[in-house]
Amino acid sequence: MRWTCLALLLAFPFGEAAAGSNPLVTLPLHAVVGGQPTCSGYLPVDCFSGRPTVNVPPSSAVTIYLLLFFHCEVMGVQTAFAWDPGWVLTSSNWTCRGNQVTVVTPHGAGGPTDGSIVTAFDCVTGASLDVVGYLTFQAGTTGCLRQVQSSYPFGIHVLDCLQGIDMIPDSQAGRLGRICVQTGGMDACAPGPPPPNCDPVPVERTTWGQIKGTYR
Repeated sequence: MRWTCLALLLAFPFGEAAAGSNPLVTLPLHAVVGGQPTCSGYLPVDCFSGRPTVNVPPSSAVTIYLLLFFHCEVMGVQTAFAWDPGWVLTSSNWTCRGNQVTVVTPHGAGGPTDGSIVTAFDCVTGASLDVVGYLTFQAGTTGCLRQVQSSYPFGIHVLDCLQGIDMIPDSQAGRLGRICVQTGGMDACAPGPPPPNCDPVPVERTTWGQIKGTYR
């Protein structure tokens, strides 16, 4: 069933499109200790005057928000989460965007496969901060929750509104948020102003028919 859903998610009725509308996109994480999680619970974080919380107390209940920043237009996100064995995932919510469809969610012990999130939603435009969803954890006494390359095709990437793909490779890990106990977290809000030019970047063209084939 998971593979069928992935194929359906990728089969949006659009034509061929050039990738690259979001070459500078970042996926920050923000932690909120205690409280009742909601889709707006990351506020007032905006990546400018309000920066994400990336270090948390040991043995605390935390909500960790997956955020989207420095983007031009996005309608889908894929990443994966890995966490230390002392951390316990208690729930997650991927309904924070309009018409959001999620076909793979983090579960179990996390990692490239079990820790993956694959989600699509109504197109969002502009470089301001947007929320994708959140996870709730009982943090351990040490360690971190980090983003790792998903085992699904194209690893960590966002999908633009014409189905173009922008990947975030391991060599640019500073674009990926990380939450740690006490120290070691990563604030992945990009420095400086939003990108001034949101025209697509010319790169190799692809089609969703080709991409679907990799999920079989």
